[in-house]
Amino acid sequence: MTAPSLQRLWRVLTQPRSLRGRPHPRRRQSGVAILIVVTTLMFLTIVVTELAFGARVRLLVAAHQAERIQAQWLARTGLNFYRLVLVANHELENNQQIKSMIDSIGIPMDNLWQMVPMINTGLLRMLMGSGGDASDLSDETLESLRTTGRVSETDQAEIADEQKTSRFNDRDWLSFDGDFMAEVKDHESRINVNAFANEGAVSTVQESPTGQLLAAVMGGEENETWLRERNLNKWELIANIKDWVDQDNLRSGGMGGYEDNLYNTLDPPYLTKNAPFDSVDELRVVAGWEGAVYDRFKDTMTVYGDPAGKVNINTIDDPMMVGLIRACVVPTPVDPQILRSLEIMAQNDPFLTYLQDGKKLAAALTQAGLTADEACITSKVTKTSQTFTITSTGMVGESSATITAVLDFSGSSNEGRLVYWRMD
Repeated sequence: MTAPSLQRLWRVLTQPRSLRGRPHPRRRQSGVAILIVVTTLMFLTIVVTELAFGARVRLLVAAHQAERIQAQWLARTGLNFYRLVLVANHELENNQQIKSMIDSIGIPMDNLWQMVPMINTGLLRMLMGSGGDASDLSDETLESLRTTGRVSETDQAEIADEQKTSRFNDRDWLSFDGDFMAEVKDHESRINVNAFANEGAVSTVQESPTGQLLAAVMGGEENETWLRERNLNKWELIANIKDWVDQDNLRSGGMGGYEDNLYNTLDPPYLTKNAPFDSVDELRVVAGWEGAVYDRFKDTMTVYGDPAGKVNINTIDDPMMVGLIRACVVPTPVDPQILRSLEIMAQNDPFLTYLQDGKKLAAALTQAGLTADEACITSKVTKTSQTFTITSTGMVGESSATITAVLDFSGSSNEGRLVYWRMD
């Protein structure tokens, strides 16, 4: 055997059995190093990815929050715009000299706010770009303005080109990011159910002026059929509203008994409030007004407005007008008679001046063939509105904010008293 062969044989014979077959120590250390490097790279990749994702999320949240704040202030802008209109309306009503001068030329100014029932910055921009002629706007543009309050990107580009001709640093008063859309509605166009609390010693709901008007609005062939199919009595439903706000504990309807008996057997039981409603939604806890009944008639009622429950003859809608006629015409006409009389009245008076006050309405109804009770009509109507809901929505990017506020101008404050505020 050669010397190298003898050396290898000697190492094999003298090496402990437990070390035979193990890899070379240097090769083992190289594998551990590679594993450490790979693990470190994976860890760093995860950390960097997490940091980048977190940074992007924070950036998007910050951008969204900035747009949200802008949208809130745009919503406040729409609210303040209408507040100015309502302040001017209030000032005009209290200035008899100016009001008499305007009335003398045949322009009714009892409800100045009706001349601006809605404002939309998108529409204003389009009108300014078209020279004030809405007929130049496409049907698609008008529909987009009506539903979303915004215009398309193409229209926005055209508006921007028009605004470049402005003399005020190439900007006009509508040159801002986003839009706002606002509208105003009065509460005197609906029946104030809290008026039940101000009627004094009225014993039955049939004697209540508010109850009579509400029953008339809930009347008619269609409503009567709907109630009858559900085995509901409208007078009992109205009596339950009256019992919720009046001060006594006796039921006002034909069933008699104590008011709380309607609620003692519920789970959990509760008592009648015997105080005014805080919101229309509170009607849902009144016996009989859960679900479908509330959904059908809620738009005819409010918890603000005239304390005596009068409605504004200039702002009520057609169903309310029909209800007023049912309540104050003897004998009570059927719906086709009422609709025919309204058609005759519109033909005889194209400018609808019979809507100026209760006496003119009573005379117009009599001329149209119905026997109207003038005292009944004048006791249930007013010519002005004092309480308003302003709904204003601001929109910036993908963010929006809506403010709903109720302002009461029945007091001495020219700015109106804020009685409700909500931001969504």
